[in-house]
Amino acid sequence: MQLKRLYIKDYKILRDFSIKFPSDSEQFICVLIGANGSGKSIILESIARIFSDVLLNNTGPFGFELEYSVRHGQSRYGTNTTSTFHNSYSSIKLSATDKGEPIQIQIVDRNGKTVNKNNFLEKGKKGYSYLPDNIVIYYSGLSEIMLKLVEPHNEKISTSYRKNNTQIERDFFYFQPEHFGIILTCLLSFEYGDIPVFLKEKAKIDGVQSIKIRLKKPLWASDSIENFWGIKGAIRNFLDYLKENVGKVDDMKSFGSARKIGNILLETSREDMISISIISQEKLFEIRNHLIEEKRLFEILNILLTDGLLKDISFVLKREGENNNSELSEGEQQAISIRGLTELLSEKNSLFLFDQPDAYLHPKWQQQLVTDIENTINSNSENSFIIATHSPQLLSNATSKYNFVKIIEDGELIERTPRYYGRTIDSILYELMGVEERNKLVRDKISSLFTHIAEEEIKNAEESLKGLQNLIGEDDPELKSAEIEISYLKEEESKL
Repeated sequence: MQLKRLYIKDYKILRDFSIKFPSDSEQFICVLIGANGSGKSIILESIARIFSDVLLNNTGPFGFELEYSVRHGQSRYGTNTTSTFHNSYSSIKLSATDKGEPIQIQIVDRNGKTVNKNNFLEKGKKGYSYLPDNIVIYYSGLSEIMLKLVEPHNEKISTSYRKNNTQIERDFFYFQPEHFGIILTCLLSFEYGDIPVFLKEKAKIDGVQSIKIRLKKPLWASDSIENFWGIKGAIRNFLDYLKENVGKVDDMKSFGSARKIGNILLETSREDMISISIISQEKLFEIRNHLIEEKRLFEILNILLTDGLLKDISFVLKREGENNNSELSEGEQQAISIRGLTELLSEKNSLFLFDQPDAYLHPKWQQQLVTDIENTINSNSENSFIIATHSPQLLSNATSKYNFVKIIEDGELIERTPRYYGRTIDSILYELMGVEERNKLVRDKISSLFTHIAEEEIKNAEESLKGLQNLIGEDDPELKSAEIEISYLKEEESKL
């Protein structure tokens, strides 16, 4: 899908706000820059609320107009000997005159024909959908608003799985910290391709020795622990499969011998806890093969969490040059989470809403983040990304071919956006991040600080940071970001 235009009449600090996106181009990544409180996160929130209310047949959350297009795939035109293939699109406009008013839906296909509104919510009908296939939301911190927004959509997919309907498509996904173990488990189940390489490069993960999935008794339990507390449908089928493939008694004499052959261990604790240990990565591959694909494994584990069954997931990883039990850093977890979301939740017309996905990333990873997302763009899908950030590192590698960058200040769009690709960190700070609004002494010192960080001059960066903290205070957002980035540089240096 591609967004075309968004208009917000009055929502929080956005009043008569309008932004046009570069549709009919390859710029599938929209980067919104602004200081905290500028309104960039509210733009993401408003888009999510609009689509959620449409799916739930609610009235308008506020006055708005949202225009976008979805791609249906390729159609053939002409005779068998002269036929050509073209992508087929529909243009959609959603609107509401004010809060509480009905949401109007206008659909026009590629031939200019108006489509029956009644078919709008019939996702997948004849391969056609007029909504995003999936909306994926990632915030660097917890958003109660987004959490509440996705609840009815989670319940919808959980109910379908309990009825053994695994063909239902997910509408919304909101990342929470509890999802990290699910994402890492699924990425470890990739046997081939880019994912094993990514895990090795980003977190020195060579594989996994064992994974322990702990289930807890849910509030709705209606049966004994032997019957998995009464869970039904596809989730019960999956748990029964694991139970049926538990290792033989002779093989379970010790954890070490079980690991050698690859097995599943199942242990119960009283009536309220079940521990399922998957020993060896080969056994994880076997489980994935049973489910056919990694995305199905992701859905099942996610529904266990949504339904109140999943307590936690722990790992004994194989890590290059490190103790296998060493914990992953916050930055490593964030990088793995973002890659997992784009890999496991990407469909033909997905929309990704990322709020400060760079918050805990190493400076080098911040620079690589947009490039990594660019690499997910391919001819088989048309996914769009909206990224809210205040990281100059993130922008330095954002190519104009794929990225559309706009500045947000106090709920308003700044039309003039300076060039950013390949720029130095200090020049991006000056022209894009609002540093020029400080007095010359402070902005020169901040520019020098981020230059030291970009060039990995740790001692100079620490001295610059300390001087600025004494000058303008430790709570300044730019200094907080710098402090995090310096800590990553020091952590990396200590490993050499």
